[in-house]
Amino acid sequence: MPLRSNKPRSTKAKARTILSGIINLYTVIGVMLIILATLLFVAPILPYLWYRLNTDATEQEITTIETPVDQTDTTPQPDPHLDPPAETVTLPPFDPALPTLNTLLIPSIGVDSPVHEGTDATAALENGVWRAPEFGTPEDTATIILAAHRFGYLSWTTDFRTKRSFYNLPKTGVGDRVEIIWNQRKYIYEIYRAEDSTAIVDYDADLVLYTCRMFNSPVRVFRYAQRVE
Repeated sequence: MPLRSNKPRSTKAKARTILSGIINLYTVIGVMLIILATLLFVAPILPYLWYRLNTDATEQEITTIETPVDQTDTTPQPDPHLDPPAETVTLPPFDPALPTLNTLLIPSIGVDSPVHEGTDATAALENGVWRAPEFGTPEDTATIILAAHRFGYLSWTTDFRTKRSFYNLPKTGVGDRVEIIWNQRKYIYEIYRAEDSTAIVDYDADLVLYTCRMFNSPVRVFRYAQRVE
């Protein structure tokens, strides 16, 4: 009796093995895509979830934001009111078409916020960007220090958080432009140093932007910029 060939059976077995491998691969890819999609969906609402669970989070963030301008660091910090610099600032042209409200714009991350003044940081930060009053303005040579919440308040909408907070400040980098409209004059700055630290370390900057890195961490996000226009 002639022997039967095993080739057809072997070929089918190989085909089933290959098909099984392909199915397993697509299953793994599918699971990974589901996980990625879930993370992308959840990430924007994490601040909302955090504030639901921790009602003290905003107060913790305010404390974190205010600390660097309380001069608790040992780094020497100039006081523009004690020893006014002799230099003068070259003002950009007055433009009546510009908003009358002093405004900070960071085009790369969509920030478009009024710059709030005053010693009540809590009230100012609730509405957007706050200028540390003991430091400079665009019209003098002292360093300008602007701060904002990163996560903010539960009542904030996503659009408000994008425009009025520094939630996306960590996404900025060296070379990004920052605009300040001040008394209907536009000042343009360029970021030259980006780092995380516990206090301001470079008072040679014309402008310092900062916010908290995490909710109750002493580490802050700092961006240092020089005026270019």
